[in-house]
Amino acid sequence: MEATDAKDLIEEAIEHAEGKNELAEKVERAKDKLFRDRVALMVGGFAVALAVVHMAAAGAQRESVLKQIEASDSFAYMQAKIVRETVLKTAAANSGATEPDKMAWKDEAVRLRGPSASGHGIGQLQEQGTRQHEEGLKAAKSGEAYELGETGLQLAIVLSSIALIARSLWIAGAATIFASASVALAIATHFGIATIR
Repeated sequence: MEATDAKDLIEEAIEHAEGKNELAEKVERAKDKLFRDRVALMVGGFAVALAVVHMAAAGAQRESVLKQIEASDSFAYMQAKIVRETVLKTAAANSGATEPDKMAWKDEAVRLRGPSASGHGIGQLQEQGTRQHEEGLKAAKSGEAYELGETGLQLAIVLSSIALIARSLWIAGAATIFASASVALAIATHFGIATIR
């Protein structure tokens, strides 16, 4: 074999090796781009889920505050009626008023205590206030569960960002698990299946 033939064979081998290296680099770049694109889509999906869960958490907290205000109003109205009832009973028992006036005051005291068509009897107001208070507590617990879901989604977004930098499927998988659990918690909370105690 002559030197020129050997030289040509060597050059062909080098070109072939360089071609293989370029092909391997292209395949690696394509894999890397595919991974980055998928993780970027995951981050976008997690962000959308975070926005929805955040809205649900804010709504639950708002509902809790409104129900507690309604309960406070109902109890205040009930207490005002109790004061009025007490004044009427005391006046009927201790005043020098006429018997018809005393009977009218006693009847009015009984009417205040009993149920009314408008739902403003003392007992009705107490039941209503208690129910509103319990609904407020339930909404607050739902808000806490939604906030836990929010935290999990935020963690999933952070882990996805780390996965992009580290190019780690394991970290991306962990992010997916956190996001899935957080969305499942939010859905369960929405349907009343899960609340925080």
